[in-house]
Amino acid sequence: MKSTAKPRIALDMTMLKYPYTGLGQFSLYLGKELLSHHSQDATYDFLLYPQKEDFFAPLPYKPQILSWWQRLLGKNKLPYLFQNYALWHILSQNSRYFPYNTKTPIVYTIHDLNFLKEDSPSRAQQRLKVVAQQIQKSTAVVAISQYAADDIAKHIDLGNKKIQVIHNGVAMKHFDRPARPTFMPTEAASKPFLYTVGFVSRRKNVHVLVEMMQHLPQYNLVIAGKKNDADYLAKIQELIQKYGLATQIIMPDFISDEEKFWLYQNCEALVFPSLLEGFGMPLIEALSMQKTVFASHLTSLPEVGGEIAHYWHHFEPHYMAQVLREGIEKNKQDTSYGQKALAQAQKFTWQVAAQKYKDLYTQMIQA
Repeated sequence: MKSTAKPRIALDMTMLKYPYTGLGQFSLYLGKELLSHHSQDATYDFLLYPQKEDFFAPLPYKPQILSWWQRLLGKNKLPYLFQNYALWHILSQNSRYFPYNTKTPIVYTIHDLNFLKEDSPSRAQQRLKVVAQQIQKSTAVVAISQYAADDIAKHIDLGNKKIQVIHNGVAMKHFDRPARPTFMPTEAASKPFLYTVGFVSRRKNVHVLVEMMQHLPQYNLVIAGKKNDADYLAKIQELIQKYGLATQIIMPDFISDEEKFWLYQNCEALVFPSLLEGFGMPLIEALSMQKTVFASHLTSLPEVGGEIAHYWHHFEPHYMAQVLREGIEKNKQDTSYGQKALAQAQKFTWQVAAQKYKDLYTQMIQA
């Protein structure tokens, strides 16, 4: 008699060690959406670091905690790696954990190969070799954008494997009456401001926004996000001083969900000149709030922003300011812009993403 038991699926949630990064948010919201329909399709085990299991409460699932002593013993001593799963999903190219049973079907999600442009050539090739080996071990490979899929195929011999594209979803936590952040002084809050968010790093290209601001005295600029690159932060601060923009530019570090919501709700536009993105979540977050979006024309951003976003094709400051002024005015004249922005944002939901992953799980389990 054929078993009617629901298949048991393991998901590698180790990127929740950094919950407010793109990889962490991907793990969190995909996991929540899968669990919200758990009784209909499968049961899930999540590989988690200690204290991260609370992210999914009270949704029912089985946490498999990566304790410190198990990690010291090495991955081959981790007991759940020996358990029989119907399927194993690796949620990031940065994972180190594979099932011991080589017959277990594996879904391998790759977000980007940005390290090829950020790391030293020798380090980049080492990391590329690891990704290629993991692809060979996997049954199905998923990329989060067509750009990422094309980049993978360009640099790795896939053999007879095909890459399936499943776009990320975006989830904004809403607040009925979000409080004005304390880092926004009264005079700044009353003046229109532009907003950018994310790790303040060279690939985010934030310094070009500072140079652009010398031509936009009517606006302030909020640059929100962790600033771990001291040299790059020093470059930004030098530019602020050079152009006399100290009163125009506000640079909070970590921001809460409520502060992020307030900033999206009240900004004039999102400005996102990133050089390297596997997806580009802030674009969809801004569009879901019916905000005007400006982004670089590079990598995945045109794929995500579609025809509704405005794009910079180079980063000369005067040109960037002109594109911004014209784009804001154009959208103000377009009474249907809000509906168009929402329509673009609604193409990228976690409900759609989770359903595509569940369909893939079912296909692989039944094969």
